[in-house]
Amino acid sequence: MVGAGLVLASVVVLALVRNDLNGNARSAATERAQDTASQLTSGALPVLPGTNEDRPVLQIVDQHGTVLAASPELRGRGPLLPQRPTDHAVGSRLRRLPIGDGAPYWVVGVPAHLAGRPVAVYAAASLEPVGEGVDAALSAFLVASPVILVVAGGTAWLLVGRALRPVEAMRRQVAEITSSELDLRVPEPPGTDEIGRLARTMNAMLERLQQAGERQRQFVSDASHELRSPLAVLRTRTEVGLAHPAATEWPVFARDVHREVGRLDQLVEELLELSRSTNGSGAAPASSVDLDELLLTEVEAIRARGQVDVDLSGLSPVRVQGYPQQLRAVVRNLLDNAERHAHARIAVRLFPVGDVSGRGYGNVGRVEADPAAELVVADDGPGVDPTHREQVFDRFFRVQSARDRNSGGVGLGLAIVHDVVTSHGGRVWVADSQTGAEFHVRLPVIPPGALP
Repeated sequence: MVGAGLVLASVVVLALVRNDLNGNARSAATERAQDTASQLTSGALPVLPGTNEDRPVLQIVDQHGTVLAASPELRGRGPLLPQRPTDHAVGSRLRRLPIGDGAPYWVVGVPAHLAGRPVAVYAAASLEPVGEGVDAALSAFLVASPVILVVAGGTAWLLVGRALRPVEAMRRQVAEITSSELDLRVPEPPGTDEIGRLARTMNAMLERLQQAGERQRQFVSDASHELRSPLAVLRTRTEVGLAHPAATEWPVFARDVHREVGRLDQLVEELLELSRSTNGSGAAPASSVDLDELLLTEVEAIRARGQVDVDLSGLSPVRVQGYPQQLRAVVRNLLDNAERHAHARIAVRLFPVGDVSGRGYGNVGRVEADPAAELVVADDGPGVDPTHREQVFDRFFRVQSARDRNSGGVGLGLAIVHDVVTSHGGRVWVADSQTGAEFHVRLPVIPPGALP
């Protein structure tokens, strides 16, 4: 690029030098001719000196083409130009004149009067300095261009190498980072330029990867622990039964095995549901979902078990946009959690909201400007301690792990609720309640104009 720029600059400069020197020669010839024409007003022919490096040669020609006077170099030669100046000056470039070394000349003719007779004064300025000046400039460029190229190339090499040195350091550091060393960070150069911002962005990405890896390892550890408990029970009961078949009460054994298999099935199902909610995809594509119909379907299952009463007096028809299977999991897990901890009664409310804000987990106190649907599931159980209102949405969290494990909970239901609601652009929190626990879910609704 520098070489191309130098070539272009050389062409432009040479053209400017040539044009400037040509202009100087034309100006010199015109000025000498006009000075000589002004001398003819006295009525006598002036003595015309010979040429030199600075002064043009002269020629005075009458109206019949007769040369009246000329510089010594032009004596015996006819008019320099075929055209005769009448009202204004004329000029032309002559390739050769029989003087000097045969260099081209620029000839100017101006009208004049000698003793009342019209004459023409011609002045010829050598263009040899033009060629010499262009040759000198070209020689200077031929000498200076390689030097400039070397200096520019070396400077660019040093500056670019210095600028990219932090990038090479980051590359080496990233090459050393493995899945077990996500705590490493790339060096951050000072300043706020692009490379500094790149380093900070890469470190932020590594921080997110480290957190994701830690969450994944914790999830695998917790899931393994939860799976190990029912498997250990099944293995122990089976070994005891096989070792003492005569003393084993097989109906009791079958009932215990069935219970532990049910725990395993529930855990695997909730793990799969949690994986689907994390990936943001459901069994069916996103569509409009009648949330009240999902509630009625799941409430019927609770009523069929007959363990608690369900109050649906606060139920209103609301439609949201989302994945039906995932939203069904939200409703089912909230109702199952309420049924597990309720003494005798569950209250379910579903209603549209506009600019009403709630308190609790996530976006506390945020004003809702867009229309939304709010689902409230409350029970009359022991409630949730205020210090645990955020932790209840963590995976495998149980306030009373022994009681929850015996009752069938594995600590994933509320985590599924939180992940699904968040992926649908909503929020979930635990609100203040005089008795029991009160869970709120807020989801964006379909605008009325978009309803079919």
